[in-house]
Amino acid sequence: MKILWICLIAIVLVTILYVVVHRILINRATIMLRRRAQQITDEVVNASLQRLLGWDKRLDSQLVADVWGKGVLAFEYHFPQEDLGNLTRERLDQALNEYAKDHQLTIADGLTTFVVTDWWQYEQVQHVDVAYLLNESTQEYVADLKRIDHRA
Repeated sequence: MKILWICLIAIVLVTILYVVVHRILINRATIMLRRRAQQITDEVVNASLQRLLGWDKRLDSQLVADVWGKGVLAFEYHFPQEDLGNLTRERLDQALNEYAKDHQLTIADGLTTFVVTDWWQYEQVQHVDVAYLLNESTQEYVADLKRIDHRA
């Protein structure tokens, strides 16, 4: 009977250890992917804004809220509204994808790589959210936003 209890406890401990190690490895991989995607997206957004607006400044992004899921590669940028010039959401979206195509960042033929998912102004600050459609989580996030937008 003691051996049975020892085996059960050992199985429980091994299972717990496996789950903890697996979660750590998955979280680490997700963080590495997000950091790399954020660097690439920052590079694409800054190059596109420089081309469209003649900027010499550099914007750094913030991750869009984790509410949408840990694997979502969507980033927020903000800058003074007066720096906006004649830039529109559509022009930025097009410039992002042209840059991606020119620099071999496309994810598949015929599919867009970057999407401007949100565009709003608050207290004289322009906010822009950009999604990098590199993984399924981000693609589902963009599809969900489109469904929400069509209902409104």
